[in-house]
Amino acid sequence: MKNTRVTTGCGLVTSLAALMSFGCNSSTGGAGTGIGGHVAGGSGGASLGGSGGSAGAGSGGKVGSGGSMSTGGSVGSGGATSLGGSGGSGTGGSSAGGGTNGTGGKPGSGGASGSGGVSSSGGAVGSGGTIGTGGAATGGTPGTGGSRATGGTTGTGGSPATGGTVGSGGKAGTGGTAGAGGSTGTGGTSGTGAGGAASACPGTLKAGNSTQTITSSGASRSFIVHIPTGYTGSTPLSVIFDFHPLGGSGSSQQSASHWDTKCDSVGCIAVFPNSATNGGNGWNVGYCCQGAQQNKVDDVQFTRDMIKWLAANTCVDPKRMYASGCSNGGGMSYMLACNAADVIAAVAPVDFRCITGTEPATASSLTATNNTTCACKLPRPISVLAFDEGQDNSIVPFNGGTTAVAADCPPGGTCKAFIFPGAQVNVDTWANFDACTGSATTDPSNSICKVYTSCGGSTQVGLCTAPSGSHCGSYASSKIVDTSWTMFQKASLP
Repeated sequence: MKNTRVTTGCGLVTSLAALMSFGCNSSTGGAGTGIGGHVAGGSGGASLGGSGGSAGAGSGGKVGSGGSMSTGGSVGSGGATSLGGSGGSGTGGSSAGGGTNGTGGKPGSGGASGSGGVSSSGGAVGSGGTIGTGGAATGGTPGTGGSRATGGTTGTGGSPATGGTVGSGGKAGTGGTAGAGGSTGTGGTSGTGAGGAASACPGTLKAGNSTQTITSSGASRSFIVHIPTGYTGSTPLSVIFDFHPLGGSGSSQQSASHWDTKCDSVGCIAVFPNSATNGGNGWNVGYCCQGAQQNKVDDVQFTRDMIKWLAANTCVDPKRMYASGCSNGGGMSYMLACNAADVIAAVAPVDFRCITGTEPATASSLTATNNTTCACKLPRPISVLAFDEGQDNSIVPFNGGTTAVAADCPPGGTCKAFIFPGAQVNVDTWANFDACTGSATTDPSNSICKVYTSCGGSTQVGLCTAPSGSHCGSYASSKIVDTSWTMFQKASLP
């Protein structure tokens, strides 16, 4: 590379090769990072009794099974104990569907009762007329007929019904079928056993930092997870993905932005991803940057895979996933807004523009409705709050133009400088995407921000202009984290 002297927005004189770090002014943590830097149970309990047989010893006085309880006698079938005709000893008084009462009201053997459907001796219903687990939920309370029949004692001359012996393995009908013609008891209430209680969040991580490694697109990828102080794993939390600049790392970005400190205060999980080992310490955000672009690294898929890992190992709210980052990391936020708005609720890019499309011939040719640099597949409107350095004329020129850094590295090609759209065109492009109406107004909590608040899907789009040229150096002075968090709280996935 030709060694040309260039003065950066950081106030350092360096070679163009050195500018590959895309901006040396990282905030706290101070490494010159660069663009970087850059850049139950069965339904209906046992129904007890059919309409009883008549009191006389009529032959075949039939008991409707599963219906309302009549006074004293034979056992109905289908998992319900019917308490028979009144006490005369009917000759061969048959119980409905199932065990025929022998002479003298003798209970038929094997009168099918739901497994566990117990009748007590003397024709009284066993307490609760419990229903077998096959047909009714354990603990299903008996139908209103399940109380002791007024004549549940044996009729004169009729031998006491022992409840009709329950045939072992007496099949429990689903819910116990009522005998034909017998009115069904109001039924035991179903138990709540089916399904059980909802499982709690995984919540396996403890408060503080940990570095996690996963496989994404066949490659090993890592990221720092910061769990906030007081985390118990019982309440779903928002997640902030904070992407480092070109030449940086997850650790350097954590020191620069202090999203971890904010999450300790408000209760969120901060994630600081590391770029791919073949990414040249950068992110693939369109026509930039470095090895990530050259090797077609799929950093959008990496983000989706991190979300899956978080869902399996922490307690997160899947509707409240947000992205930020500075320089090339800010470009990664735009990349996610364009290509992952189904999982990312809002973004707050810092010191970069959307360049997911194609590079223009000149920045001046771009408009909000004709901005070829920003190509998106939006399934819905998404909130975007951009932070830009008003005095940056070289690294990410505020009014648009060619960067001083050769970070456009197409596959098989040579790295070169490239054109950024202007900050205002960039934000107006997003206002157009989100169908915002009216004019942008000053944010009452941060006067450097002008925000469109009447946008589709209750989203908002804004531009916060720092009165400096300190690339990635205005986190504190521009109140970037606090202002972003205020916007994030208003945004969630539908």
